[in-house]
Amino acid sequence: MTKTVSQGESRYGTPEPQIALRFPKGTSYRVVKAALHKLATEIELATPAGERWCVNTEDESESGRVYLELADATPAEAARGMAMLEKVAI
Repeated sequence: MTKTVSQGESRYGTPEPQIALRFPKGTSYRVVKAALHKLATEIELATPAGERWCVNTEDESESGRVYLELADATPAEAARGMAMLEKVAI
């Protein structure tokens, strides 16, 4: 599995910090879903109490992502989200 942290963009053009996961061809859908849920849990637990973003998952056949839906979508909030995701991704 490969894990990539990046600053995505929502369909509305706002920043969307994310961690993308890619699995080898033939990986079970359940393995992908379980890994996304596990990562989302780690992100929720690492999120400071004062942050108001939502942690979401999106899955495809052998890949998926966990992303932050930012409350205010300011550059500062996006930077805090990216910093937190980079710590979790280690």
